Amino acid sequence: MRRLALLAAILFSAIRFTALGQSQPRAVIDTTAGRLTCTLFTHERPATTAAFIALAEGTKAWTAPDGSMERDQPFYDGTRIFPHSAGIVTGARAAKEERAAGAGFAVEAAPPLRFDRAGLLAMTEAKGEAGPSRFLVTDHANAEVDGHAVVFGECDEASVKLVARLRRELQATDNHPAKDVAIRRVVIVPAGKALPGVAAVDANVVVLPAPSAAPLAAPAGPEPTGPVAVIETSVGTISCRLFTKESPIATATFLSLVDGSKDWTDPRTRAVQHGHRFYDGQAIDRVLPDYYIQFGDITGDISGDTDIGFRFKNESAPGLTFDRPGRLAFGNGGPDTNNSELFFALNPMHVLDGGYTIIGQCDGASMKVLERVAGLARDSSNRPLTPVVIRRISTKP
Repeated sequence: MRRLALLAAILFSAIRFTALGQSQPRAVIDTTAGRLTCTLFTHERPATTAAFIALAEGTKAWTAPDGSMERDQPFYDGTRIFPHSAGIVTGARAAKEERAAGAGFAVEAAPPLRFDRAGLLAMTEAKGEAGPSRFLVTDHANAEVDGHAVVFGECDEASVKLVARLRRELQATDNHPAKDVAIRRVVIVPAGKALPGVAAVDANVVVLPAPSAAPLAAPAGPEPTGPVAVIETSVGTISCRLFTKESPIATATFLSLVDGSKDWTDPRTRAVQHGHRFYDGQAIDRVLPDYYIQFGDITGDISGDTDIGFRFKNESAPGLTFDRPGRLAFGNGGPDTNNSELFFALNPMHVLDGGYTIIGQCDGASMKVLERVAGLARDSSNRPLTPVVIRRISTKP
């Protein structure tokens, strides 16, 4: 029975965007950067699509950032678009912090719709509820989003290309683009009806202010003065000078795992490893283009919860932030849970400041190698289809 259920799910996945989609309405989302056109799954996700349509058309009351109730006003017009690890996300009224529409609603889980392809339209989940208004559009298959958002539509190929471009541009500028990127208007087109032409710019649609309107500052802060970690991989060598003064505990832990002088416990066997060079032979286990490249989790568990027998606290230093590409930092599953997992930041990402310990800065030639890794084909778990293996890590002055 379990096998039959799996086959049924696979079959449904194959046909859900063809015959089923032809009889369902479409959402035309005109943005300041172009148009997204998405078929809505009103049959498979009736409550989710109804909530989205009601907010888009203004038939559902919603809570404004000042706490007042808005009625007969489209919710999404003017809402900003932000980068997301799976594509882009939008659907919050921005004030000092992002504000959604109000209360969420029950998560629709049947039939199962997975993040197994690009172009999926999904309502985000939080605290066991869907919505109330934030939605994302994906530009690649990403199983990491399963259980965190409710798929309720699929966008066409042109939309996927636009989403990919916006994600790159927004992330490259640390979400400070030269021009505002936001939704201008959402139009719901009934099944069988022609799409509307691109509307002229509506002066009444005002792009909401960003949570932080300050421009992206030029890189500043201390420069690393420690040794250089030379990471030889199957696609090229990555060299990063270490912040031994600013992050002494973290860099010492990294170096002792590199040369095998630190004991660690293999979580798969519970056997203590002594004199074993930790990173050599491991593959890069997670690649999120424009965000980061992760390695050092021997089990491949991306949660950051893997225990190799020790933990150490986060460290910070004045001015040492994620203000430039090429930062090398320890990943974790929460504050002070660092052990062996690290990542290379591919862009400035001040959203990470304070949560992760920076231990190095990679040079320009290394960034070209990292960008090459970021461009490799990946599976839905964001692992490169052709493994990128760390052959050896060494140090030099």
